[in-house]
Amino acid sequence: MDVKKIVFGLGSNLGQKEVNLDLACEELASLLKLSSIKRSKIFKNPAMLLPDSPPEWNLEFFNIAVSADIDCVVFSPLKILEVIKNIEKKLGRADRPRWSPREIDIDILALGLDEVRFDQSLIIPHQGLFERDFFLETFKEIEPDFLENLRARQFLKR
Repeated sequence: MDVKKIVFGLGSNLGQKEVNLDLACEELASLLKLSSIKRSKIFKNPAMLLPDSPPEWNLEFFNIAVSADIDCVVFSPLKILEVIKNIEKKLGRADRPRWSPREIDIDILALGLDEVRFDQSLIIPHQGLFERDFFLETFKEIEPDFLENLRARQFLKR
């Protein structure tokens, strides 16, 4: 076994947002065999939009962070990503343009202190982790020491 701490960022701004988040958490826990699960409170924030986005895309997001222990021998980063994409589809996420509203969005914010990069399809830690309040506030609520360790590691690489 190679157990590591994983932190997910989940968001929803379509449909029953709280229900979408609850169902996504249940699916993650079950399919990835997560243990020691922690979940943040909901952080509500405006949608991130490009300047020329349609006004109807400006729907409030509900965001949470979820941390857990995961066996990285059983679940490689690419396998985790595959499971996430399947959960998003199962919960009704449709193929839409980037930045458009979505029923559920699941991001891997961190996987231990590891850096993972598979082209642009998977980058861990998440590239927006230290720039987006909804990631930082929810992550800090459940894993403040882990977040500071990640921040220190990122600073040392610059």
